[in-house]
Amino acid sequence: MDTDHVSSKTMETRDVPGLYVIGETLDVTGHLGGFNLHWAFASGQACGVAL
Repeated sequence: MDTDHVSSKTMETRDVPGLYVIGETLDVTGHLGGFNLHWAFASGQACGVAL
């Protein structure tokens, strides 16, 4: 999913209220290595706090 359609604070989609996307379901690029795990945990934390 394109990040333009997702709130960066809550990870909730703007198109479908109540739908949250985290980790690899978002089109986020970064350095290879542990950064994908970091993104998965960070986006999950943001979503969990919002819920």
